[in-house]
Amino acid sequence: MVKRKQIYPVRKYLSACRAMIHCFTNKAAHTQRKNSKGIYFLILFFAGTLLGFVTNHPPLSSRDPVEQLQKNINAILSDSIFIAAHAGIKVVSLETGKVLYEHDSKALMNPASNVKLITSAAALSVLDTNFQFKTSVFADNTAPGGDIVQNIYLKGYGDPDLRTSDLDSLAYTVHRLGINKVLHNIIVDDSFFDDQYWGSNWSWDDESDPDAPSINALSINKNCIGITVTAGLNDIAIALEPNTDIVSVFNKAAVVLDSIRMPLKIRRLSWTNINTIVIEGDIFRYGQVTQKIPLNRPELYAGALFKESLRLAGITVSGDVVSGVVPDGIHEIARHVQPIQKVVETMNKQSDNLSAENILKVMGALKYSIPGSARNGVFLEDKFLSTLGMDTTMFSIADGSGVSRHNLLSADQLVQLLVALNKLPRLFMMFYNSLPIAGLDGTIANRMIQYPAAYNLHAKTGTLNGVSCLSGYVQTRDGEMLAFAIMMQNFVSSSSEYRQAQDRIGYLLAGFSRTMVPE
Repeated sequence: MVKRKQIYPVRKYLSACRAMIHCFTNKAAHTQRKNSKGIYFLILFFAGTLLGFVTNHPPLSSRDPVEQLQKNINAILSDSIFIAAHAGIKVVSLETGKVLYEHDSKALMNPASNVKLITSAAALSVLDTNFQFKTSVFADNTAPGGDIVQNIYLKGYGDPDLRTSDLDSLAYTVHRLGINKVLHNIIVDDSFFDDQYWGSNWSWDDESDPDAPSINALSINKNCIGITVTAGLNDIAIALEPNTDIVSVFNKAAVVLDSIRMPLKIRRLSWTNINTIVIEGDIFRYGQVTQKIPLNRPELYAGALFKESLRLAGITVSGDVVSGVVPDGIHEIARHVQPIQKVVETMNKQSDNLSAENILKVMGALKYSIPGSARNGVFLEDKFLSTLGMDTTMFSIADGSGVSRHNLLSADQLVQLLVALNKLPRLFMMFYNSLPIAGLDGTIANRMIQYPAAYNLHAKTGTLNGVSCLSGYVQTRDGEMLAFAIMMQNFVSSSSEYRQAQDRIGYLLAGFSRTMVPE
């Protein structure tokens, strides 16, 4: 137990002051009037000394560690940044079930990417912890000899983490089967999802934002392409990664020597259904800018890359890449799988929006009907949350990622979810390990990088304009596990100040002890 500092005996101090003042006032009666002013100054000096002692002495720490924790968090929330902003916080012990702290915990707020906590938990329960996302290759009738096929089909089943290298592996598998030529087309099939390629109530001006890509059952490279603009002496070179002819680029940029009139801007034309990218503005001589741009019709993008993968594997394709549906009766000849654990980890640690939206539709497709829809996915999430004892009429979920401004949750509801998941051993550790770890990885790799929060606090971030959240788990200094939710919104300044406030609370929770009261 840390000992409380001893306090100076104030009564004795007051008695001494009274005695000294009495002495001076008696002496003043025998002095001339002109000296009385000095005596009054002495009286004021002693009174001021006493007042300074009383007002400047630090307040006593509470002997109750929980009460002291509450005071410390309240002190953080007393900062002027919270005059206009709104904060909802709740902290609960998983061991005792008791609330250690709460502040406006029942107020509905925008959770931003804290919605992914619900999406990942529901997916691990509804789809199961052993579920695998898949992408399949089919081929129709082969010609005599077996080395030629009419068409090859590439069908997506919602894997959000499919990469160009995975298509290369599929193409190599096809080649190992002895297929050397495709007489007609590469047919891409994204019919496993509906045709709603945009999240519910997403902002229209986010269409060129890589964090808001098209939602598609046949996704590739997060449905984005990398563009690098490099300025030379007077010319500009443009490189695509990966390189594909599905994208058209119009360069309107100019090389400047010492001043920029308009910063370089890379955007996709949003009013067309084709992938036309415009580069405009100024770039410094010998400068370089790299940016990711989301593409329309990602299934055609995947097909174009797969056609190139087949060529590199030694397979000739005579036709084009077209959309279609795999007909009944033909056989799967190759498959790529992605375990749900990896998908959920990518979603939570990197706060990947495409992963969340694809998971939502995969749940809808497999547990209700094909094509999968976000609406059916949200219905399944509500059904799952109701099994945890949560009242689904008291909050609103609009999408899987948290991009929508129509999501509404409270800190109390998020903590209720976190506490309930801890009681489900079948999925809890996979869920817990998918969360970013302070000072180590994900979106909080550079936050709370020191003891006692570093490598300890597991939490999901949530960020939109005017919204900053952090919810998850942390172990105290005594080894007690806490579940917490910190939600902040309605601010117009940078979110960095609010993240710093969250980090200070994180340090307090990680350093909390029931057997030790801080100085």
